Amino acid sequence: MTMEPSTMAVRTNQPLNLAHEPLDSEHILACKRAPYEQVRDIVEGAGKGKWMERFIAVSPLDCCKDPANYDIEAWYSTAKEQAIGTPDLYKFYCRVCEDRVDLGLQDGCCKVAFCVGGSHPTDPTKQDNRPIWEIR
Repeated sequence: MTMEPSTMAVRTNQPLNLAHEPLDSEHILACKRAPYEQVRDIVEGAGKGKWMERFIAVSPLDCCKDPANYDIEAWYSTAKEQAIGTPDLYKFYCRVCEDRVDLGLQDGCCKVAFCVGGSHPTDPTKQDNRPIWEIR
């Protein structure tokens, strides 16, 4: 028995529903793009240095393995998160990839760290510190 192409299911790796992450169009800029090295102490001071470590570990490109090549932005995923006052999306951009048209990347190499949850309501030792900065 053979199936007609029109009745075959199309399989992709793309999830059908990204319910855990709002659409990019809903994101609100919290902190302007800055060189990672300029805000590194703030990010690592909030206990989020593991983000860069993870990006470096999994990156297939040599340029993406150097923290000095990155810029970072902080975003609120929704207006509700903005009302809380702490960003929950952090976007890291490799400046070298952005300048390399041979890679065929439209927006350069962007990696995203998405924070979920928050501080524990009754246990002060379980705080979700999220970095925030102001560029002047």
